[in-house]
Amino acid sequence: MNQVNNPYSSSTQKSKIFEVLSDLEWHCSECELPGSQPAKALQGIRQDGFDLEKVGSNWAKNMYCENCKRNTPHRRLTSLERVAEPIKRIAFSNKLRKRILDLYNNMDEILGYEPTGRAIEIDHRVPEIRWNDSEAELSETATDAELRNRYMLLVREHNLLKSRYCEKCKRTNQRQPFLGVNYFYSGTEKYEDTCVGCGWHNPSSWKERLNQDLANK
Repeated sequence: MNQVNNPYSSSTQKSKIFEVLSDLEWHCSECELPGSQPAKALQGIRQDGFDLEKVGSNWAKNMYCENCKRNTPHRRLTSLERVAEPIKRIAFSNKLRKRILDLYNNMDEILGYEPTGRAIEIDHRVPEIRWNDSEAELSETATDAELRNRYMLLVREHNLLKSRYCEKCKRTNQRQPFLGVNYFYSGTEKYEDTCVGCGWHNPSSWKERLNQDLANK
C-alpha cells in the first residue's frame, strides 16, 4: 500500500491493520489482522472517521476462513478516505491526571483497593464504542463529582476486560453480567441508551446497590 494513504505511524497496531484492510477486501480477524485483540484498534479506526462494513448490528461478517478452517469474524474497510469527522478523547494535563489518581487513592475500582506493583489507568465509564461525538473538554477546575461521573481507575487487565464486555454489549445490544453476576441496579439486560446500572460502568455503585438489595431481602 502506498504509505501516503496510511494515516497512522508505521509502528502502531492501527497502522498494521489499516495496511491489511487497505485492499478493501474481507480479512479474517483471527489470523490476518495483527495483534491478539484487534477489536480495540478497529474501534479506533472507525472513530478516526474510516468506514468498516457493517453487517446488521455488527462491524464484522462471519465467514469461512481457509486458513483457520472454521467460521470466523471478517472485517472489511469500505474506503481509504475518511467518511466522518474523527471522534476524539481529550488529553489530560499532568495536573488533572494527578487529581483523578488522588481522588480515587490509586484504587482499582473492581478490586476495591490499590494494586501493588501493577500500573493503574484512567478509564472512561462510558466506553468510546458508545460515543457519537468527541469527548467534551474538561476544565482543570472540574468538580470531584464531574470527575467521578466520567472516569474510574482500573489496572490494565481490567481495562481490557471491560472493553471486551462493552464491545459485546455494543454488538448484541445486551448488557453483560459483571464478573459473572447477571444483576443491574438500574434497567435490564437490554441496553437502552445508557450504561447506568451496569457493573462495568460503575463497579462501586454496582457493589453498593447489590449489597443493599441483599440486606433488604
